[in-house]
Amino acid sequence: MRPIALLSLASIALSACTHVQTPPEPVFLETAERCETSVFAVDAEFPSAGMASCAIVEERTIEVNLVPEDVPINASPWYAVRVTPTVSGPVRVVLRYEEHPHRYKPKISMDGESWTLLPDDRVESSAEGFRVVLDLDLEEAPLFVSAQELFTNAAKDAWIDRAAQTEGVALTQIGTSIEGRPIKMLTTRASAASAKTVMIVGRQHPPEIPGALGAAVFLDELLSDTELARTFRDTFNIVMVPHMNPDGVEHGYWRHNIGGLDLNRDWGPFTQPETQSVKAVIDEIVADPEQELVVFLDFHSTRYNVFYTQPVGEDGTDYGFTAMWLERSGARLPDYEFGRQGSHQADFPTSKNYIHERFGIPAITYEIGDETDRAQIDISATVFAQELMTLLLEKEAG
Repeated sequence: MRPIALLSLASIALSACTHVQTPPEPVFLETAERCETSVFAVDAEFPSAGMASCAIVEERTIEVNLVPEDVPINASPWYAVRVTPTVSGPVRVVLRYEEHPHRYKPKISMDGESWTLLPDDRVESSAEGFRVVLDLDLEEAPLFVSAQELFTNAAKDAWIDRAAQTEGVALTQIGTSIEGRPIKMLTTRASAASAKTVMIVGRQHPPEIPGALGAAVFLDELLSDTELARTFRDTFNIVMVPHMNPDGVEHGYWRHNIGGLDLNRDWGPFTQPETQSVKAVIDEIVADPEQELVVFLDFHSTRYNVFYTQPVGEDGTDYGFTAMWLERSGARLPDYEFGRQGSHQADFPTSKNYIHERFGIPAITYEIGDETDRAQIDISATVFAQELMTLLLEKEAG
């Protein structure tokens, strides 16, 4: 994509002149999925779009209202719109937030696949962060503007289907979401009659794209054709449920599923079909005398790179798996900054807490920062996967 051109002097001057009449306060349409002027249109008519309503301020300015699916809710205000020109030139899209202020840096794409950050000098935020102005320069093609890259259900399903082509990988549907979308699971089985099992889940929260990207790379490494990965799969079982909230992803939700709940607060109650499907898998592992769950990972995103774990020395292993894994990985990633927090939200019904309390094993929430460099996500996820396999194989060998 070519760099975004600077606004024309005329448009800058126009916006700066004090004698220009202030436009009237916009009136938002309650259920608008599209607003259009003679110059351009803004719409949310695509999967994972995020826009509650919109309003025309003037010919080159449209405001987008961002409202969460439920309240109270975590501060993850998602947005994703398509901006389509009728006439090329500068326009403004104004993000107006309710409930929580701006969090994610705007990313732009011409095709919905290749993304770049909108330059900081094109983003103007109010002091409180509830109103953010994006200056765009439109050409002939539509421009996607989103809080994060779009990683839709279709894209995730395509990745799952590709992973399922790996020799020894089985793809099954373990349940459906409230709206009937499949919850899919990938598994591998070790050659030994009895083997230990590593379980990985992800995408409980729709906007947490960096976590979803990292999970895909991590799992790709576990399923790769390297000697390390082949030996690991021959020794350990792997259970992967990488996409737990397809309804929330489809609708561009900030946090919840269609049932109005944070799925990562439903491990224990298990009131939702998505978490119930995963619990059934866990119960099957428990009932199978040839399986033993030994490590659990749950991929997410937050404002920085961090691992939420049990307290140091209390992950249930006699050798301190968690500390050793993070230390070894960190030694190979001198430029990658990450933290560790033990007992994070220890009283909440999260996946990490449920698994550790039930099985007494390392159960770790793998959090990737919102704006972590995407190449660094790939590099670090690969290293963490390699070090997990190496460490577990060493301990298995005695």
